Amino acid sequence: MTFLKKTSIALLALLLSTSIHAQLAERVLVGYWENWNANFIKIADLDERYNVIVLAFFEADINNNANDNIVDDLEWGPYNSRGYTNADIKSDILTKQADGKTILVSIGGGNGSFKLNSIEDKDTYVSKVKAFISEYNVDGIDLDIEKDNYMCFGQQSMDNPAASLQYLIDGTKEIMEWYRGEYGKKMILTSAPEVRYVTSGLSPWNACHGTYLPFIEQMSDSLDLLMVQYYNSGSVYAIPGHPVATTEYYEGTVDFVIVNTEAVIEGFKSKNNKVSGTYSGLPASKVVISLPSCGDAASLSGENLKAAANYIMGRGDKPGNYTLDNSYPELRGFMTWSASHDAKKCNYSYADAFSSTFDSLLNIQKPSINNQLTVYPNPSHGSLVIDSKQLVGQKLQITDLEGKLIFSQTITSEKTYIHLDQIASGIYTIQSSSYVTKWIVK
Repeated sequence: MTFLKKTSIALLALLLSTSIHAQLAERVLVGYWENWNANFIKIADLDERYNVIVLAFFEADINNNANDNIVDDLEWGPYNSRGYTNADIKSDILTKQADGKTILVSIGGGNGSFKLNSIEDKDTYVSKVKAFISEYNVDGIDLDIEKDNYMCFGQQSMDNPAASLQYLIDGTKEIMEWYRGEYGKKMILTSAPEVRYVTSGLSPWNACHGTYLPFIEQMSDSLDLLMVQYYNSGSVYAIPGHPVATTEYYEGTVDFVIVNTEAVIEGFKSKNNKVSGTYSGLPASKVVISLPSCGDAASLSGENLKAAANYIMGRGDKPGNYTLDNSYPELRGFMTWSASHDAKKCNYSYADAFSSTFDSLLNIQKPSINNQLTVYPNPSHGSLVIDSKQLVGQKLQITDLEGKLIFSQTITSEKTYIHLDQIASGIYTIQSSSYVTKWIVK
């Protein structure tokens, strides 16, 4: 028998890849997890199809409704009273990550947004976000800054953002640089601005229209997903050059989804004289259709959502009145507010729409059972047993998240016993030449 002196507390074994900090899936279903009592569900219980889970929200408190939020008050709840603690949240984050899911934290939100007014504010933002990432082990951040008092600025351009927006850009870049140094990989960065601050820049009627465009323009290389909220919105115009470019399109319709998605991908010249210049657009692989899960004036039925997405990707007939000039087969997926609502009020109809739309495009290869290791008990609090008969003669290695070798030994016995007493909490990989198993140490 072989004894390996390793790890402490509990291990949960799961298959797949070589890095537990997941990069984004080929097609994404992004869902916000609500950190309060309404629509309460544990993170670990969310439908497996949600491969990007966004914790909502890391927010600035509203201590006085007469005063603006300030970044000094940026904090995390949770605000539920169901006995679901921060320790439970951290544990469930690790569980989902081990299953290949990406976990982000959303900063701001409808009640918790803020503006950075100085270098000191920027430094506070950086410090607080870094601390959250370190404590909760998330894969990155989602920026969701809302409301005019935080999103309306003076004169700016695509090349010269307003000062407070530049602080947000600089601070986010600092966080990303720190993350790469700390974890050895790129931090996932997403953003979910409201239509008002993005594609409404096609309209000249309001000084706040399109004010987030300089951020997107300056961070286009770093952004992994742009998830413009196709809800909480007024009407929008199409990009110039269309015969119907002056037609207004309203939320809750397939045309609204199609027109917004085209504008985000293709780019356009801002018509707001407070935001000068041309937004260059983003690759379709960074763009996500974002809607309420169900029961909202802006939501679409599953069939209409699928029809709109298929038309955008060039896989289906035109479902409305608007005609695209191009198709975008690399459209990345769907986002919804919220996964919690989809679970509790919609019977996962939004996740069903995602599956119906994208499953045929995914090259899903389930690992052969022959490549799995049999391990028990699981979780374990003392020692762990591996049925290693199939490993005899092979070298067994244990590595940490950064690829650092923790243990290496040629297996000679049919059973391998791991004593759990020396390694810190974290995530490890046990592998041989033909087997890979992912371990969480809680």
